[in-house]
Amino acid sequence: MNTSNEQINLLLDELLNLHPKKIDLSLDRTFKLLEKLGNPQKKITNSVMCSGTNGKFSTLNFIKEILRYNNKTINAYISPHLVKFNERFEILDKIVTNDELYKLLSEVKEVNQNESITFFEITTSAFFKIAAENSDADYTLCEIGLGGEFDSVNVFTPTISVISSISKDHKEFLGSDIKEIAAAKAGIIKKHVPVVIGYQPFEEAKKVLIDYAHSIEAPTWIYDQDFFIIEEDNKIIYEDNDHKIKFDSFNNYSKFQVKNLGLAIATCLQLYNIDVKEFLKINLHQHVYFPGRFEKIKEGRLFSLINKNNELYLDGSHNSDAAQNINQSLMSMPPKDLCIIIGMLNTKDPEDYIKQFSNIKEIKTVKIPSEESSLSAKELKDRILTLHDSISEEDSIEAAIKAMASDNPKARILICGSLYLAGKVLELNSK
Repeated sequence: MNTSNEQINLLLDELLNLHPKKIDLSLDRTFKLLEKLGNPQKKITNSVMCSGTNGKFSTLNFIKEILRYNNKTINAYISPHLVKFNERFEILDKIVTNDELYKLLSEVKEVNQNESITFFEITTSAFFKIAAENSDADYTLCEIGLGGEFDSVNVFTPTISVISSISKDHKEFLGSDIKEIAAAKAGIIKKHVPVVIGYQPFEEAKKVLIDYAHSIEAPTWIYDQDFFIIEEDNKIIYEDNDHKIKFDSFNNYSKFQVKNLGLAIATCLQLYNIDVKEFLKINLHQHVYFPGRFEKIKEGRLFSLINKNNELYLDGSHNSDAAQNINQSLMSMPPKDLCIIIGMLNTKDPEDYIKQFSNIKEIKTVKIPSEESSLSAKELKDRILTLHDSISEEDSIEAAIKAMASDNPKARILICGSLYLAGKVLELNSK
């Protein structure tokens, strides 16, 4: 069998059409399908479940690399993917092949028998099936897709729960204010199951998480109370009641990743027989990769469109708190004109997002290719027109990069506003 990308995409389209809504938060349909599959989620052991708004992917990535350094094999489920859907399924340390994915999804589709179920629910069920079939993995890592309590990943009891920073995002599904959003995220906390709570930019969110954990007797490890992490003089210091670890900074400019690393360290220190200290002695910047997360593009098709004195960065951030984090990293770098190429979904807030950046010289807007929910370049420009003197729209990502580099031959160019945009950029750059 030699399954093509086209065959995979056709099958994924079929799964997309099994339910009238793309997002319909509930666990009922997932549990029903999992029962038909023999409840594979009940076979998941030694597991980490991670929720949050910003940083959950990076936190899981750190956890994954720490575990691998300790010679542990990993099953992992993340969403969304950047370039290929296969990226969501990592089984025994390897991303599934097209053949494996097609066989898996076809089997689950047949078992489902055309019952109404969302795309995320049926693909999540598929992960549990293949993870159970490969249960000799030492650890299973699962990233919550959206929310927490009613996210279809939240159908098993993990060894430990992890919650990264929570901010105002997905308000149409999770609640109108930060307390409601935090309450939804808190839904992954299980009775008597330890939970590690990372840095929270909103005290109200932090209180909701802690209060809920205590109400169901879940042991807590809380950033700024039980563990701490700081960066100073190109060194990072992690500290809790039992450990004080000092090590080299992994990247001078990814300031926001330090807190994610601290959350990952605190989590791994709660797991049995995991050596964190030795892992931290390595060059983290070389060993831990964050695709589409403040990633510097150093080669490829799109890189060839800029000048030798330009810098090209890519980030999938799409809310104001994440934009603040990126801006802090940018401000810590050697001074350069900042030019932004932005594409966003129509459910996001481009005005609030752009307001978080300092010293922007020029902005160009683009539509996210092949994404129905994307704002058009003109719609996006019109939304932020009053925020800057130099804003224009472009027909494509390539045209935006070319024009930006031509107008600003020494500038730092940042492409941002959506993980979907980040994925398209990585795909285009690899062609």
